[in-house]
This record gives sequence, structure tokens and C-alpha cells, in this order.
Amino acid sequence: MSWTNRLGKWLVVSAALTAIGAAGAGCLSRPVGTQPPTTKVNFTSTVSQQQVDKVDLLFAIDNSSSMGDKQRILADAVPNLLVGLLKPKCVDPNGKAEPGGATADPNGNKGNRYGCPAGFEPEFRPVTDMHIGLISSSLGSFGGDVCPESTPRYNDKAHLLNLVKGGSPRSEGGQYNFLSWYPTNEENSDKKRHPDPPTPAIPDLQKLQDAFAELVVGVDQTGCGLEAQLESFYRFLIQPDPWVQIRLDGANQADLGGPNDVDVELLTQRANFLREDSLVAIVLLTDEDDSSADPLSVGGQGWAFMANQFPGSTVFRSDGKSTTAPRATSACTQNPGSPDCTSCGFAATCNQADPACQKIKNDPECQKNGGYYGPNEDNLNVRFHRMKERYGIDPQYPIRRYVDGLTKPKVPDRSTEHPSKARADGKGRDIGIYQGAGKCTNPLFAKDLPRAPGDELCNLPRSTRSADLIFFAVVGGVPNDLLHFDPEDPEKSRITNDDWNRILGRDPANFNYDLIDPHMIQSVSPRDGVPPPAAKGNNGSPSDPVGRDWDTQSDDLQYACTFPLDQSPPCTDPSCDCFGAKAPPLCGQGDTQIRAKAYPTVREFQVVRALGEQGIIASLCPITLQGDKQDPRYGYNPAVKAIVDRLKNALTTQCLPQQLTRDPQDQKVPCLVLAQLGDVSDSCDRYGLKPPEKAILDKFLEQQRAESGGAGDGGANDLSRLPVCELTQLVVAAGATCKDDASVGWCYVENGAPGSGAQPAGRCPQALIFSQASGALAGARFSLQCIQQFQGGEAAGDDQARP
Repeated sequence: MSWTNRLGKWLVVSAALTAIGAAGAGCLSRPVGTQPPTTKVNFTSTVSQQQVDKVDLLFAIDNSSSMGDKQRILADAVPNLLVGLLKPKCVDPNGKAEPGGATADPNGNKGNRYGCPAGFEPEFRPVTDMHIGLISSSLGSFGGDVCPESTPRYNDKAHLLNLVKGGSPRSEGGQYNFLSWYPTNEENSDKKRHPDPPTPAIPDLQKLQDAFAELVVGVDQTGCGLEAQLESFYRFLIQPDPWVQIRLDGANQADLGGPNDVDVELLTQRANFLREDSLVAIVLLTDEDDSSADPLSVGGQGWAFMANQFPGSTVFRSDGKSTTAPRATSACTQNPGSPDCTSCGFAATCNQADPACQKIKNDPECQKNGGYYGPNEDNLNVRFHRMKERYGIDPQYPIRRYVDGLTKPKVPDRSTEHPSKARADGKGRDIGIYQGAGKCTNPLFAKDLPRAPGDELCNLPRSTRSADLIFFAVVGGVPNDLLHFDPEDPEKSRITNDDWNRILGRDPANFNYDLIDPHMIQSVSPRDGVPPPAAKGNNGSPSDPVGRDWDTQSDDLQYACTFPLDQSPPCTDPSCDCFGAKAPPLCGQGDTQIRAKAYPTVREFQVVRALGEQGIIASLCPITLQGDKQDPRYGYNPAVKAIVDRLKNALTTQCLPQQLTRDPQDQKVPCLVLAQLGDVSDSCDRYGLKPPEKAILDKFLEQQRAESGGAGDGGANDLSRLPVCELTQLVVAAGATCKDDASVGWCYVENGAPGSGAQPAGRCPQALIFSQASGALAGARFSLQCIQQFQGGEAAGDDQARP
């Protein structure tokens, strides 16, 4: 029986097989069970076609106070980020860099090797079509009043920012406020694949670098102090129906507006910025943890955590104007996951006849101050940390909201985030906890995005983008020691599960912080394992990431890391870290501030951890700010290198999770690559291809209907309506490749014998390579289907058992 027939039979009869993507790749080569005579290993994976020719790069930059110094450092790193993507290294056929450090020219073409010397070629094809946008962390108060709408820049609405320092726009941002890298070259002459950009084309790299750097600094540091870092990027890229305004109704519950109350300006910017077939990278820069509430949480009163006066509280802070929030019950201190851990605030509204209500009322913590925190125990500046432990409830959006938004084809609209119904007595709504059930096409996986009033918001046609073309990087508060950055070896810089345990704890979602490094503990008090507080001007141990902890007077959190400033401003404003009697480990003589700080950014890093290979972590605290700005350890160059290295993987070779066995007769491997074309009017004939055998096609389309939510109605949301073609497998010997083949197809490549110098798979032991001619299929979605049988105990060419 041929491999194709075996695949067809497998696809028809093995409906229960699990599709395994990149996150599970390491497991695929391990034999299963107790080693019977044969072990069958099957895998299905969505793969990148390597002809990714567009990048949409979104920077989400914290614009709260104290971010100005970090923005300047990022601006210094901008040239390296752009050069890394637009002018890749010239390498020889074995992947070794050209000795003179030559880089590719984005104005070149394949014929002149993009400017690389003879015998060399670009590490990956230079990006010649890129959108660059910037948003801030300020989304206002979500129904509260801490960051009033009347104050400029307290609510940027996640709109793209095209501002230089001082507030004036740059002309390059055009009507939609983003930059378009679009040189005049052979690549961009194909207007079907590369239509003219909606903002002014920037063909000059230096001009792009200057504009980008200036816009980074222009984000400024005058925004809301309760930052919405995660919600801002979600709102711009993912929310199907972004609200216009959050109001409070007559029952004091948050109201996000009706179905027609949508931010059309944001939708228009999104539709012009986000292409359906681009690689998308989000880079989040922040020195604090995500600090915004889900306004519909806690029965529609989550907004209260962003209000100066907490409803029902009579405990005033020292300012005599603002009031504190309810305490948590006693159980929360030891076990926030306990069913007895709840808010003392419920004592005022619970059913007196319910024993659970009496338990809250009689809890020792709920007896203090009427169940509210004391005047100096609940400063707004430190409210958003370990909230379940401290308040008995967590009013923030769950981390899965952001993970789902970056990975799943369907997301909730506002109406399905929380189940809600009118109360029988007409006094408000019964609003349930966040569900987040997928209802609408995720804009990240959609095409024909809405851009005008009345456009469809939910049932959008699917694009061909897969989740492996979406990356999320966080440059945040974490000691560099926990990241072990190696500029010469990306593999040594890779973050392991043990590393994550030190950064976040063993299972932070379930409040298990075992193994966490003390510098990553969120606390207002000094922490065990960190040098103790000292006098102002004594910044502690130079070898410690923060030097020492300090007496925050419950008005600030301890730091994750600090770093020396290149400028030492005197503190003349109470908001300055070294003003007055405060003694953080940041101060020089008098009130001079000589160091900057970053707090543990745990929620942002939890998203990174959950994303696996699509997540990137870097430290906001530079290793050094001394010497050459091109030094790989200078400023945010380590962050830039980590980002470029990860994106580069999506622009180069597609690794395969296991070694495959060739058929002894035709030397083919037992795999099919199916290309699902992006347009229903397209056809396989146009590319010299044909559909797969009927049995294979029927099963594949069944899977596509399931992925489409079971629609199967031929509508815009039904993936099964798109044409499916089988790509030709091009057979090459070990050490050879088909990348320059003139036929549309793919090949399985293996590196040559040690010492041969032939390494077509690059960093991978084996890889999937698409031919150059396959670039004609840009916009298609590719699926790899493989089947293989091994003798008991074989591990697919992999001698080591991997998790």
C-alpha cells in the first residue's frame, strides 16, 4: 500500500486522533505504551510556508510616570530591531555568517542574492512590507474615577499613537497613525501580494528608524497610573466590538453600551493596520504589573477597584476623600483557593439566613473596621497585586482571556464575556463570572475586517493566518540573572520550565509560588532572601538585582530589578521616587535619583509562559548602559535579539518534530502537505496542482467545518468552502534541498553527515522546506499530515526521551 493510501485510510478512520501542534512537538518522537511489536506515531500540524512576506509589528508601551527613561533606552534599540528584520545576515549554504559581517539589502532581489556576496544568501528573505504601530497602556478607569477622562492621555482608547515628544504628529503616520516600511523593489511591484500601504510608504531605512524612535519617546509618561497593559493590546487587535465608553447604570453596575456602541475609529485603524496574511508581533514594554479591572466582574462592580471611593466603605484614607476596599476573609491568607476565601464586602448584601453569610459576618477579618481595610492599608498605588489573597476576590480579567485571544479562532464579544440577565425585581442585572466563550471570529484570524459603521463585527470570514505566526514579547520587571541571556547562542538563552518556576512560581494560577525567586514576589514588606532596608543613599549590594528592599510604608511595592540612570535628575516633585523622606534603593545624595526600577510584571509573564514558543520574555533592566550602543548586552539589545531570533524562526526553516523514514522505492516520506487557498474563487489548476484524493479531502474538510464552529453552511465563516490542493513532494537526498526548485512543492530535508558541511535543515535535525516557486501560494494555509510506524523501542531517530 502506498503512503498516500495509508494516509487516506488514517484520515478517514482515525477521527479520534489528537492534532498536535508545535507546543507538543517534543513528545512526538517518544514511543507510547509498553513497547508492543510496533508503535504507530501520527501527527498533524499547521505549518508555515516560509514565504511570509509581511510583518505587522505592534508596540504596546506603558505610558505611566517613570517610563520616560525606559522609552529612551528602547528608542536606542530601535535600529537594531529594524536591521535584524530588514537586513538579515548573509550566510553560506551551511548557515555560517559571512566573515565580513555582510547583511542583505532589502532593495535587492533573488537574482542578486539580495546584495549578499557570491556564495552567500540572506539568512531569511528581507522583510520589505511592514506596518509598525504603537499604543499606550492607558484605558481610563473602566467606570471608576481614578483616571478621569477629562485629563489628557489618561484614556488613549488603545488607538494607534502618532505623536512625538510634545504631542505633534509625524507626517509618516498618515491618516491611520502607523508607519509603513515599503521600499520600491521587485518584491513590492507585485501589487496583488503587496498593495500600496494605507499610510505614506517609507522606502528609506534611516527615515524609518528615526520616525520609529521618535514615536517611541512620544508615547510619553503622562498616562493613567493604573495601567491596562494587557487589555490595551487585546482591545486593539482582538476585541470584536470595542466599547466607546463605560458608564454606570442606575444599579451602580458597569454598562459597556449596546451592540451599536462600538469604537469605529479603532476598527478603522485595525482594518488598515492588520493584514490577513502577515506575521504579527506584539512587543509590550512596562515596568509594572497589569493593573486594570474587568468592570463587569463582581456582579458588574469590578469598576469599584478603580474608584477613589469604594461603594459602601466609610473608612477614609489620610486624604479624607477616598475610601478603602473590603478585606478578605481569614482563609485567604493561607489558601486563596479555598471556598472559604471570599470578600468581607458580601456581608452587607448576603442572605442573613444562609450559614455561609453568617460565616462571613463572624470572620475575624470581617470584624475589623466594619470589614474594610484601615486608612493606611489599601493604597490605590498597590491595590493590584495578589488580589484574591488580599480582597477575597480577583476583579481582573483571567489570564486565559489574553492567551485565547492570541491563539483561538473565536473569541467572545461583549455580550458573551459574562452571562447576564435582568433581575426579576427590575433592579439591575444578574451578571455572572467571566466565561469568555468563543462566539465571534477573532480579528487576528479574520479577513475583511470591519472599518465603518454598520459593518459586520462578529461573523467574519477566516483568514489563512495560523497561531504560529503570532508572537507576544514582554520586556518587563525580572532580574537578568533569571534569564541567562547569551548573545552567541539563542538555545542557551531559552527559558526552561525550571526558569519559569523561579520567575513565577510553580503554579501561580493556583497560588502555588514554590521555587519563586524572592525578587519576583509582589510585596509591600521586605522579603526574605533580599538585603534589608537601609538609609537613603545606601543602595545596598551591587551584586543584588535590586540592591536591597526598603520601607515602602505600604504605599509601594518592592522591586524586581533596578539599573543606573545615564542622567541623575533631582527630585522636585512628590511623585519622584527619591522625593522627601522616601528611601528606596534608587537615590544618590540628597533627593537625587540615580537608579530606575521595575516591579515584578507577573500577569504579563503568565501570558508569555502560557504561549510557549510564541511567547518571549526579556528584562526591562538593562545589563549595561555603558559603552558601545551596538554591544549585544547594551540597553534593550538583549530584548531585541530575543525577539528577532524568535521571529526569524518563523521566517526560515520549519522544523519537524521527528525523523521520518523514506519509502525504499521512491524515497518519499509518509506525509502530505495540503494547501488551503485563501480565496474561494482561486483554484489548484492555477498553480499546476490538484486536489487530494477524495477520502483525504473529505476528512480534511470535515476537520475544517469543525474548526469553523460546525457551520458547514458555505458561509463566510466556513473554512471548508475554500479550495484545497495537494502539494507535490520533491525528493532530495540527505544534505540537499529543494528551496530553489522552480516547481511548486515541498521536500523533507536532513542535514548531511557530520563534517560534510551540508546543513539544509539549519538548526533542525530535519525540516520541511518549501520551494521558491511556492511563494505563489502566499496567503494559503498549510497543513502537514504524517503517519509512520516504528518498531518497539524506536524513537524516530531521537536517542533521548523528551517530555
